[in-house]
Amino acid sequence: MKKRILTAIVMAAILLPIIFVPALIDMFEIVVVILMCVATFEVLNMYDKEKKMPLRVKILCMVLTFGLFCSVVNNFWACRDTLIYRILDYWNFQLDMFFMIAIVLVCLMVCMIVIPEFDASDVGKCFTQILYIGICFGSFMVLRAYGVRFIVYLLIITISTDIFALVFGLNFGKHKMAPKISPKKSWEGAIGGTTVALIIGFCFLFFYPNFAPVFHDGENINFFEKVFDYSSMSKVGLSIFMVLLTICMSICSQVGDLVASKLKRTYDIKDFSNVFPGHGGVLDRFDSALFTSAIFLLFLHFESIVAPLETIFDEITKLVM
Repeated sequence: MKKRILTAIVMAAILLPIIFVPALIDMFEIVVVILMCVATFEVLNMYDKEKKMPLRVKILCMVLTFGLFCSVVNNFWACRDTLIYRILDYWNFQLDMFFMIAIVLVCLMVCMIVIPEFDASDVGKCFTQILYIGICFGSFMVLRAYGVRFIVYLLIITISTDIFALVFGLNFGKHKMAPKISPKKSWEGAIGGTTVALIIGFCFLFFYPNFAPVFHDGENINFFEKVFDYSSMSKVGLSIFMVLLTICMSICSQVGDLVASKLKRTYDIKDFSNVFPGHGGVLDRFDSALFTSAIFLLFLHFESIVAPLETIFDEITKLVM
């Protein structure tokens, strides 16, 4: 327990400044890339438990994962101030995400032909690893580029869901949620964690304009400003939207945790690695936040879904009023 607490303190001392201090954004990006590289090798080394992966394939997966990460960052104008975006822009190189995924697929197919021990199942494993790690870490980077408030909200949801799911599960858990994946998780814990996360997350969104100056140099702005235009929505409609978003985020957080647990159980490992003593590996510590960041970013850019939702919220508001 002492080791776990000490590791948490050290992690907080390193990560919190580079997340919140704008002048350290380049350092934040470098740390994210380092963590991504570690996470990549965690998954590839996990695959070794079943079948040894050739070193040249691991190196290729690392390069392709980094390429996909760069394509995600390069795909969003909000990331124009990031180090990767500036480097690509300096060389006048536009890395399209669909193009990068196609490259990943072609490279893995070629490996299946030229490397005798690399078969079709290995292609699926590597493809999953590259998409999982590259897109999740890229999404986390994009959210930070949009604003630190999105990272704060993400961490509020994932951490509160994780903590209170454990608390409610230990005290009230009777119905197992996924006994073959994570025997300790219960429906009571999941519902309790989501309920608390909903209360905390909704309060953060609803009252954000009151403490926004802390994050915006004295400027008072709405949480969704420069992402969505909610000026036409009523307060009731916006509140319903906040509730649904927070519930969705909390559920995705638990799904992300279960995905990581399923991988570990499939390959019969306790932790992905021991990078963080007492906490395990990068994916052990950040699995929920990474998975949820991809879903969060996807949601923020699903305008074709949001537009109809606005109409639905307005109709619900009329009925309520």
